[in-house]
Amino acid sequence: MAENLALGLYVVLPCLIAAVIAALRRWVRRRVAVRWPHVVLVNFVVLLFFLSVAALGGEIYFRFIYDSTDSLLYTKVSQRWMKRYWHENQNELRDDAVYYRELLPGKRRVTFLGNSFTAGHGIKNVEDRFVNRLRRAHPEWDIHMLAKPGYDTAMEYVCLDYLMRHHWQIDLVVLVYGLNDISDLMPERSQGFRRLQKQIDQSGWLVKNSYLANTLVHRFYLLRNPFMRNFYDMVHDVYPGPLWTKQKERLLALKELVESNGGKLVVVTLPYMHDMGPNYAYQSVHDQLDQFWRESHVPQLDLLPLYRHYTARQLTVNRLDAHPNEFAHALATPVIEKFIEEQLSARPNATR
Repeated sequence: MAENLALGLYVVLPCLIAAVIAALRRWVRRRVAVRWPHVVLVNFVVLLFFLSVAALGGEIYFRFIYDSTDSLLYTKVSQRWMKRYWHENQNELRDDAVYYRELLPGKRRVTFLGNSFTAGHGIKNVEDRFVNRLRRAHPEWDIHMLAKPGYDTAMEYVCLDYLMRHHWQIDLVVLVYGLNDISDLMPERSQGFRRLQKQIDQSGWLVKNSYLANTLVHRFYLLRNPFMRNFYDMVHDVYPGPLWTKQKERLLALKELVESNGGKLVVVTLPYMHDMGPNYAYQSVHDQLDQFWRESHVPQLDLLPLYRHYTARQLTVNRLDAHPNEFAHALATPVIEKFIEEQLSARPNATR
């Protein structure tokens, strides 16, 4: 009801201003001498009319036409997108497949553990993400997807540990690692998100009920939030510091959890899509991760060489959502497929 009222205001406002313009014209015509303040007043009201029409057009566009996400899912447009396209299975995970606790006879189980990339943030049709593409190509694999937006290494461990405690069986576990999986260790992250959420919660009635106002104000908040503006660089700076030691401990604990439950851990590393190109700024983080995984004897597939020949515009959902789009998922599928085939072949005696 409140949203419809907000739309009604956008419709009524141009009509009211048009009535004011008509009244001003009649008033000006009755005057013997028209002075410059009269002209300025009329022109100002005409300007308001065109601005109100533009605002109505913007409201219609964001309410009825624009259908995409932002990186954080805070806007009304993104939340509507989630209601339309984000459907979860009985395990409360975004998938249309049934997950069974026990390993299925004659099938190899591949469990993808990750966050929003793995879950398909910004991908309308779940069949267009790499997880489902692999499932269609390999019906002999039992593919599970344990991923949600916002998951970091700690949450991924908690999720897998919970399943292990409930006797869930695993075979090959593929950790889809994003460079920002370390960010929950940063005290700035929670502070930045709290500040942003507080601004949103304290927004006025129009911002909470108008799609145009909500979108514009949210983008303004992001520009003013120093943590969000510098997020990627701050994460980059964490890797050479002491928090990397803590992150290594968490990743090794995850490896131990997988192996102690009869599985094998392998890793697919996802680069930052927003900075893709020949001058990619986060190569040093990839080198650091590569060295760590080699020393830990964990096979790793780094997707940076695959993506670095493309631009961010080609690979991301939109300019405000840096998650991989359908094209990026399609590019990654055969590379990940080959990697998994090699890992399964090297593990022929897994429990079935």
